Amino acid sequence: MQNLYFRRRLTSKNIYQLCFVILSVALASSLVVPAYPKKAFYLVGYLTVLFLLVQGVKRKLVLDKSALILVLPILLLGLVRVIWSRVYADATFTDVVDNYFQGGKIIIISAFVSYFFIAWRHYLSPMVLRISVTLLFIGLLATLGTGIYEYTHTHQRIKLLTDSAGTVSYLITALALSALFIVNKVIVQRATQIAMFAAIFIVNMLLMFLTESRAAVLALPGLYLLCFYLTHRWAGKYALTIFAVLILGGVFLMPSSIMHRLDNIQSEIDSYQNNNDTSIGARFSIWKGGYHSISWTLLGQSPDDRTGKARLYINEKERANPEAYKNVMYHLHDDLLETLSLQGIAGALSLILFYFGMIVTALRFRALDITLLPLSIIIFGLTDTVWIQSGSVFILMAAIIISYSLMKSTPKE
Repeated sequence: MQNLYFRRRLTSKNIYQLCFVILSVALASSLVVPAYPKKAFYLVGYLTVLFLLVQGVKRKLVLDKSALILVLPILLLGLVRVIWSRVYADATFTDVVDNYFQGGKIIIISAFVSYFFIAWRHYLSPMVLRISVTLLFIGLLATLGTGIYEYTHTHQRIKLLTDSAGTVSYLITALALSALFIVNKVIVQRATQIAMFAAIFIVNMLLMFLTESRAAVLALPGLYLLCFYLTHRWAGKYALTIFAVLILGGVFLMPSSIMHRLDNIQSEIDSYQNNNDTSIGARFSIWKGGYHSISWTLLGQSPDDRTGKARLYINEKERANPEAYKNVMYHLHDDLLETLSLQGIAGALSLILFYFGMIVTALRFRALDITLLPLSIIIFGLTDTVWIQSGSVFILMAAIIISYSLMKSTPKE
């Protein structure tokens, strides 16, 4: 009797909804709970592969050509990184190679999970979406609470479970935008939509203040203004103006440490020719050294070769900038430049196709708000390296999978 009851409950729709909730829990807790969120992500991956195999045996696989526009570039990105990491497995900088290998595996798993979540997205129910947005919002509040606790005890820029304040800034944004997209999808009362929009924006900005990330603090208000315009046009231009004024008013509440960092941008740029031993100066030196280290081949070069060439250039042309000399062994503070310098032409093309696939897929279904997720990743990738650490890869892919599952769909046969 129990076996019969279990078999009746083990439907495709229930499996899908269970996976969606598990992935929401993983994303919501990813910045405050160590290890377990990534394990939950792998669990969803195993369930997905098993589900697709069963559907293939039963000849019930759904062919969703729109999903393939996103999924194939994801798969290509993961394969290039895994292949590159095996070609240069003997490199001295094993941590760099291992990061790309682990991240590549997660991206490959994400390709299958993405297809499952997008092709069968007609199984999403309003109840599951409400559960998901509740979990994500609670996770966002828990992240804020943890961030405040860390800041009050260290009095330094928060990192949470990541390796840097810059890294955590774009991961927080991915979590916040995912929650916001579901709000736009499942909440129909306009007053509640506006209230949730404001709440998510405020929490997101407070966390950006704690990270003191200049790129995030400057980019986030523009992203939210654009999101408000795309999803709440019914509110009219006056509401948009009021929202813009409130954002500008928030500048006066910005901590002095962030204002100081923002004020330093222009002065550090102006002094670069005479003094490049600054935060901005080090970035310029890293970018120049990284560009001159590029090997224009299909699969690029090892991190050892990249580091040697970049350091040689920094010593000769950038007055041996100490911060740049140290950091080029890890990354180049720019996603496309980092990928091109290591994985060569194949890596750069796979990353560009990945971004292109995300934007085209969202536009194809007129999910204009969802285009802000890849746009934010691209913006942050201009001044940082987004796709290195496996933990970051898992969080970003979880956000992408959940967000793109929200696109409009029709029932499949």
